[in-house]
Amino acid sequence: MALSAKRPSRGDDARKRILHEVTETREKKKRLNAEIEETLYRRIKMKAVEEGRSISDITRDLWSEYLSK
Repeated sequence: MALSAKRPSRGDDARKRILHEVTETREKKKRLNAEIEETLYRRIKMKAVEEGRSISDITRDLWSEYLSK
């Protein structure tokens, strides 16, 4: 983080709060294994690379969406 002489903005407070929530409230993670077809895995991997995301991030988002129904 660079030092600045300017006054902090409201956005700075929001960024600090969000950073705290992300770094301080992390739950312990568990590994989930599932067997899938090789072609499906390749499609998932390609999509993850295109989006600049990990397969784990995508999988967590999909499970959260599924469970919120």
